[in-house]
Amino acid sequence: MGEVAAPRGVEIGKQREAFRAFMTARHLRPTEWARAAGVAPGEILGFLTAKTRNIAPETLEKLAQAARCGIEDFFK
Repeated sequence: MGEVAAPRGVEIGKQREAFRAFMTARHLRPTEWARAAGVAPGEILGFLTAKTRNIAPETLEKLAQAARCGIEDFFK
C-alpha cells in the first residue's frame, strides 16, 4: 500500500521554495513587496519561515497585482 500523493507537508515545502525562488528571481524583498501590495509583511515572512502553512488568497491576489503577474507564477 503505497502513497498516492505526496504528504501535505512536502507539498507545502515545495510551494514555499517556489515562492522564495519567485521572489529571488524578481529581486523582491518581503517588506518592500508587502508595502507595495498593501499587506502586512508578516504574512510573507510567516510563510517563508514556516510559521504559517499558507498565505490568504486575498493576500496572494494583492501580491500578484503588485508584482504584475498571476498567482500561479508564484508556485511554478
